[in-house]
Amino acid sequence: MIVETPHGEFEVNDITRKQRREHYGKVKMVHSMDDEDITKTEKMHSLVDEFTLLAFSSEEEADKKLEGLSALEEDTVLTTIILAYMGLSSGNSTGD
Repeated sequence: MIVETPHGEFEVNDITRKQRREHYGKVKMVHSMDDEDITKTEKMHSLVDEFTLLAFSSEEEADKKLEGLSALEEDTVLTTIILAYMGLSSGNSTGD
């Protein structure tokens, strides 16, 4: 699967419907959390780490594909990949 991001196109692993459903609840929960919730950032980073492994299979492969990106650019790429996997748009990240 190819995901277009503001920082280029990234080829990521396809996921199954079952994998998408397993992760959808986590994505919806994190994105619907109140911004003042002090655990939101930690949960978002954990979610991004999970999707990084889904997308690239290993930390080593992720490092290769994301090489040269700043931390902010990497977050943008990974968030875009999450939204693509879930079939969501950036303006509606909970699917509601």
